[in-house]
Amino acid sequence: MKPEYDAVIVGAGVAGCMAAAALGIRGSGLRTLLIDRNPRTEVGKKTTLGWICGDAVGEHHAKFVHDELGITFGAPEIENRVNLVVVCSPDMKVTHPFEGPGYLLDRPRFARHLLNEALKTGIEYRDQTQAVDLLTEDNFVRGVVCQSLRDRQARSYKVSSRLVIDASGMSTKLRRNLSIPSFIEKEIDRDDIEPTIRLIARLADGSKVDSSRGEIYFDADKAPGGYLWIFPKARNKVNIGLGIQQKRTSKSLETLLNAWIAETPLFKGMTELADDDNLPGAWPVSVRHQNDSLVANGFMLAGDAGWFPNPVSAGGIGPSMTGGVIAGRVAAKALQGGDVSETYLWEYNTRYVDKYGKKTAALEAFRIYLQTLDNSELNYGLRNFVTRKEAIDLTWGEVSELSLGDKIQKVALGLRKLSAFRNLAYTVSSMRALNQLYDEYPKAPSGFVEWKKKVDAILGAVRERFR
Repeated sequence: MKPEYDAVIVGAGVAGCMAAAALGIRGSGLRTLLIDRNPRTEVGKKTTLGWICGDAVGEHHAKFVHDELGITFGAPEIENRVNLVVVCSPDMKVTHPFEGPGYLLDRPRFARHLLNEALKTGIEYRDQTQAVDLLTEDNFVRGVVCQSLRDRQARSYKVSSRLVIDASGMSTKLRRNLSIPSFIEKEIDRDDIEPTIRLIARLADGSKVDSSRGEIYFDADKAPGGYLWIFPKARNKVNIGLGIQQKRTSKSLETLLNAWIAETPLFKGMTELADDDNLPGAWPVSVRHQNDSLVANGFMLAGDAGWFPNPVSAGGIGPSMTGGVIAGRVAAKALQGGDVSETYLWEYNTRYVDKYGKKTAALEAFRIYLQTLDNSELNYGLRNFVTRKEAIDLTWGEVSELSLGDKIQKVALGLRKLSAFRNLAYTVSSMRALNQLYDEYPKAPSGFVEWKKKVDAILGAVRERFR
């Protein structure tokens, strides 16, 4: 029988809406169904508490979406524009640029804007609908099993399709239950998940921030294994929060956030906001490189389901925008060509790696190293080993021009914890090797196994060294 749809997209978050919009524009009559577990007015909501994230996205991601799909962004979904994001040392004596220009979003409005753009293309949309399993036949995914969340007693029902795009989040059951042969990794290591917490607040009268820049603070005491942030939505309105590596502290996220707020004069007397019921809350984020294969026969991963967030900054909106567009473009081409096999869909892997993913394994190695440092090492390293140019390079996972080995020999001799900076030289060498491997990402599935062994060997050695 003819499938009900050409494509079913599971999850109307950033990646899902971008994939739907790309399929609709490029699709020329393709029957696309987008489903989401939230009510339409709350599309993209992560928990009952709201759209939990830092609300920041790089301008280059928005430009890519505009160039590919013609979608524009402005008020009210953009609350503020920043020129850069800077990293601050624990002692606050050193700052380095970490990201370029970008936007601070009103997340509920941004989510609705993305959905509206997808709907303009003529796709079908079902809210309060959850995909609970995949339909498979002859080693292909052939659709999904759905359940209505309007009626908990409702029976599950099948939706057949030629292709399924899973954009339903980091913990998706669809990826974990994928039963057909594929190169997709199904599970994520606990150490590659960063618990985060954030709130949005209006500062007290007289308190203001520099609204032209966001700030990230590395502090192994206040945010063990992670960082804290202040992202300005206006001069007197901020998104503040922190992320941690759970094994490095016994304290709760709430305890750490409240302690930071209590000791920071800027936050004295501030008022927590909950516009659109976007309440303070916590959310786990993946901080490893993306799944090295995002495709199987009749199946694709996008966004958090494919572990897209940046391994150092944990920023996931931008990669999901970029990856969602590429997924939709490749899906449309495959559907129109009548071939949704892993081999034909492989272009999604190569295009995503080329556009964004080629840097993430190197950044994962750098993140693993950073999580071993105490505040004295962070202060010393940021002051002596990273120039402005090198900080910008590291943002992109680039290390070819760093001369850290020479600096270690000249500056760090006699340092109490010289081993930490020898480890930096080792990490940089590993990053270079990973970057070279991703420049050689296999053009077809036939070369994947041997290539993947090399990636896993390098990252496995990094993890073992810093265990």
